[in-house]
Amino acid sequence: MKKWIAIVVVVATLAGLGVLIAQRAGEVQTAREEQKKPVVLPPVAVEVEAAVTRDFVQELEVSGEVRARRVVYVFAKVGGRVEELAVGLGDKVSQGQMLARVEENDLGWREKQGVAGERAAAAVVKQAAAQLEVVKTEHARAKALHEDQVLPEADYQRVEGQLKAAQAALAAAQAQVEVARAGSGLAKEARSWTVIESPIDGVVTRKLTELGATVGGQPPQPLFELQDQSSLEIRVDVPALALDAVKIGKVVEFEVAERPGRRWSGTVSAVGRSLDPVTRRIRVELTVPGAVVDDGVLPAMLATVFIKTGERAGVVAVPRAAVVTGPEGPSVFVVEGGKARRVVPEMDGADRTHVPVPGVAAGEMVVVAGQDTLRDGAEVKVARRADERKPPSAGGVEREGGEALGGIAP
Repeated sequence: MKKWIAIVVVVATLAGLGVLIAQRAGEVQTAREEQKKPVVLPPVAVEVEAAVTRDFVQELEVSGEVRARRVVYVFAKVGGRVEELAVGLGDKVSQGQMLARVEENDLGWREKQGVAGERAAAAVVKQAAAQLEVVKTEHARAKALHEDQVLPEADYQRVEGQLKAAQAALAAAQAQVEVARAGSGLAKEARSWTVIESPIDGVVTRKLTELGATVGGQPPQPLFELQDQSSLEIRVDVPALALDAVKIGKVVEFEVAERPGRRWSGTVSAVGRSLDPVTRRIRVELTVPGAVVDDGVLPAMLATVFIKTGERAGVVAVPRAAVVTGPEGPSVFVVEGGKARRVVPEMDGADRTHVPVPGVAAGEMVVVAGQDTLRDGAEVKVARRADERKPPSAGGVEREGGEALGGIAP
């Protein structure tokens, strides 16, 4: 009896296990069938904008620094205390205009001493000239007496020597006049050095001294920095392949980092005749009218120069906002029949606002918002067109994103 009971229990247990295994197998099969079913994703809501036709100007961007035409540092020629400052920072000055004055110390007395020495030497010349006239008279009488054999030879030779001595004395006095005049001139010039004048027409860009400061020490220190801003210059290093685009006289555009969004013009004034052996670039100098200083362009500002290297007209392009970068690289998605079609843009030909796209016709709608998760063939739902955006509220400003890649469309 016990044996049969054990058999029944075993059979029931095995039957229960079979049922559980069959149920589990059914669940696995159902899960596999569910996985095989295609996943239907909801359409992606996107914002679109029409592709347009544009003219692209290909530009090479090179960096440089704005410089003044000339920069001059003004030093004191004599030492002393600064007694007067006639100009300040930012003042415009003319050549020969007084900038500052240094105390004279004894230079005024030296000048007076030189003038007095010059007068004394002139008086000696007059005295020597008068003495020479007397000796000449005596020499003439002695010569007549000697010719009449009345005056002995020795006496005549004595008078002859007196004449030569008087002539030499006059020459020496005249030389002393020149020496005194030179000394007086040096003293006068040294005194003039106490007045520090501008050597050029320009602008005071740095004032490096103060009233009462002592100047003229060793090593000498400049008192002012002056710049001739009648014209400015920009020096840039251009790749050799762009030499045809930088001929002398060509007008190019530039902008400065401190004044974003604005451009000015400059003219190519010099082109080097040799490449830098390291960078393989050539030095080019641009001349910029000094009037740009009043417009906000100042020396030492960093400049980006745009050199036109080519032009493409009638190119279909999309806004830079339409470009998205993914594992496959840059992409633009065109909306066709409710689906997204991937197009590869020409990033090398892009300008600051638009990118050329081959295979897209003008007027076709491209996704400009919501494309981050799109894939080729994905279903999309147009939420709105970009040109239907409402204008920004008062005080708001819309800014276009993107990095400049070397071009600008007119």
